[in-house]
Amino acid sequence: MDDATVTAREARNLLERLGARVPGFSGYLERELRREVDQRLRADLAGRLDAARAGVAAFSRALHLGAAGRLERLAALEKSLDGAANALRHAGSGYAGMFDAVKVRGEQLEALYRFDLDLVERVDAVREASAGLGADQETINRLEQAVAAVQAAVAGRERAVLGAFAPRAGAGGER
Repeated sequence: MDDATVTAREARNLLERLGARVPGFSGYLERELRREVDQRLRADLAGRLDAARAGVAAFSRALHLGAAGRLERLAALEKSLDGAANALRHAGSGYAGMFDAVKVRGEQLEALYRFDLDLVERVDAVREASAGLGADQETINRLEQAVAAVQAAVAGRERAVLGAFAPRAGAGGER
């Protein structure tokens, strides 16, 4: 279990711990805990992308006007980083609630967690690339590739979440 889940679970108040003893309620609490962790993760990743965008902006301000081509590329990167951060910040939680007809199985949650871990690694790659920006084209190319990977992952997040809710063949209508 990851640190965020443990931290969120430890933060439960007395009423929540009592409710966890009520049949059916503990599953609800676990789903709410997953939602909370998911929201915190997305907010943290969005914040990391905002920090990378601020680094790109600071680097852009330090460039001379003669570097117009690089300034345009950096401005496009800033816009892309802002869009990816906002997409993460405003994405749905992705886990079914207590009375939803669709329930997510353990292996589906594991796949979503693997997806989220990959997203974290891609965001970290953006941060590293933005911190290593230099006047040469290669560092800008690396950042563009890292940002494109994050954008693809953010766009794929919705598909991954929806895939966890897709009906499985031979499941007799159960999801």
